[in-house]
Amino acid sequence: EMALDSALEIGVGGEARVLGIRWDAASVAKLYHRPTLEQARKLALMMETPPTLPSGASIAWPADLLTDPRGARFAGFLMPRAEGPRVFEFYNPVSRRKTAPLFDWARLHRAGANLAAAFDGLHAHGYVVGDVNESNILVSPTDASVVLVDADSFQVRGPGPRELYRSKVGKAEFTPPELQGTHFADVDRAPEHDRFGLAVILFLLLMEGTHPYACRMPDGSEAPPVEERILRGMFPHAPEAEGCRPPRMAPPFYTLDPALQALFLRAFVQGHADPAARPAAAEWAAALVAAEAALATCAANPRHRHAAHVEFCPWCHRTRVLQGRDPFPATVDLARVHDAPPLRRPEPGLPRPWHAPVPPRHVAPVPWGPPAPWGPPPPQAAVLAPQQPSRISLWAASTVQQTRSSLPAWAQPALGPDALANPVVWMPPAALTCLFGATGGVRMAGMLLFFLALRRLFRLNTVRVRPVTVAWLVMGVMAWLLMAGAYVGGARAADDGDPYGVDVDVMPTVGTASPVPGGTPVSPVVISEPVRLAGEPELDDWQPPQLYDEYLVDDAARRAYPPELRAEGIGGEAVVRVSMDDSGAIDQASVVVIRADHTRLGFAAAAIARQMKYNPALVDGNPVPSTVDITIRFNPEP
Repeated sequence: EMALDSALEIGVGGEARVLGIRWDAASVAKLYHRPTLEQARKLALMMETPPTLPSGASIAWPADLLTDPRGARFAGFLMPRAEGPRVFEFYNPVSRRKTAPLFDWARLHRAGANLAAAFDGLHAHGYVVGDVNESNILVSPTDASVVLVDADSFQVRGPGPRELYRSKVGKAEFTPPELQGTHFADVDRAPEHDRFGLAVILFLLLMEGTHPYACRMPDGSEAPPVEERILRGMFPHAPEAEGCRPPRMAPPFYTLDPALQALFLRAFVQGHADPAARPAAAEWAAALVAAEAALATCAANPRHRHAAHVEFCPWCHRTRVLQGRDPFPATVDLARVHDAPPLRRPEPGLPRPWHAPVPPRHVAPVPWGPPAPWGPPPPQAAVLAPQQPSRISLWAASTVQQTRSSLPAWAQPALGPDALANPVVWMPPAALTCLFGATGGVRMAGMLLFFLALRRLFRLNTVRVRPVTVAWLVMGVMAWLLMAGAYVGGARAADDGDPYGVDVDVMPTVGTASPVPGGTPVSPVVISEPVRLAGEPELDDWQPPQLYDEYLVDDAARRAYPPELRAEGIGGEAVVRVSMDDSGAIDQASVVVIRADHTRLGFAAAAIARQMKYNPALVDGNPVPSTVDITIRFNPEP
């Protein structure tokens, strides 16, 4: 007989509350709000046949029943006390850096093997976990040993033929497709159902918290709820997956050991239609131990352990993708430096973040210890071939990494995921947008690359601008302006040369430009409206091409006017014949100078014509090709 103090309450749930025991710090008492004889019988059966588990795996198993001394009625049970972080604090990289900063990928494999060993021991004794979820699993930050809690929710089979105590709760994210939408209190659970939930937990552990059914739709639409995705078998990492793609920030599936890839395909692809095809817990334990033993170590960071078949370090690459936040930092200090800022408190009425504080833990455990060695894996059925990276992609990634490491530190940002953040990469093509002779495609490509560079530097609310980056930006803008100002442009040539490859019919008279109707032009160069060639059939509804980049052409014309002729007061007129297609684009080879008052004015007029942009000629409102004559007048004193 013992007295429990409500002041030692550890946690309260919808079904029971947990109290500490003043004289026994290693145990806790769980008292039900509405105890039943069915619960008492179930717990008594569990105490009679506890499972046997290897070192590194344990369960907060019921130790004794508690009754009310006043009425001798069942009230609850005693169990070992256990406290520690839950498994979701390890597969989420942000919380892992706070909970266990030096917990690397190898230890995640070991934690998964210990968890699989616990499931294997339960299944061997006829128990089914049923309610598999991330809150009922504790992991040790020191040696990755595992403790399962809330054992009273397990499914227990009694000695009688119909004596079955079901697991009445479950979580959709870990429920197999055949049980989605069912009432758990009416369902007999089987080990095959646990195998699905176990595979989900292991996938979360090894894939940085990415759910196996997390996906994005190719058309950009919102993905269906997770229950529907599981029901439809939308596993995006399957070779024949259709209608969904892995999340953009998820680690690639090929980073997993090939044997683990095959087991996940069995669990989520073959097991979707055939639950018996899902790997047993013992298979997972053996495969995880073998995969951990075969991990390679990154030369740059010993905490970066990765599968040996991947020829580059995927965690170094992921660190760059995450803008310096290393999933497995080498030291505790680095883990603290790269921690993400805490989330702001949610506004009233808004949903809370998924990692909001959970109720106080009423867990229980067991001494932590190293995992026991495993024997060879049992024979396995034929499995789907794992999805492997292509040789070309591996060679390209390895070549980029080797080339990048051989460059000096100041030049390394020019290669790899951070390339767009280096102005050296985007400055030359962006500068082409200022050149007089750049085509529209080159200009668009330069501006697009410049936009991507700025987006890379100022992504979302994170601004990573260092002094060296600011210096590059200033030098890039200065070079850009110098290149644009130094180019005088226009057609300069000697009187006996023809740099534009056009024929010029020189008129015998040289003088100033003839008066322009409507008064003196504002610009020294005036471009008349295109005129159709004589001899072509007349069309009443023919509309001439319309110049649509007048200001750009005016600027080009000012630079093309030979400064020597303008300084001497020599002007004149030139007629240029051009052909354009039904989009208004001028055929560069068709530019011919028909008449010019001065040879060099003819060359200048040809250069100007090559830069013109027109809306096409129209017939009955439809664009048509056309050949027209354009008169260009040069006036030295506008």
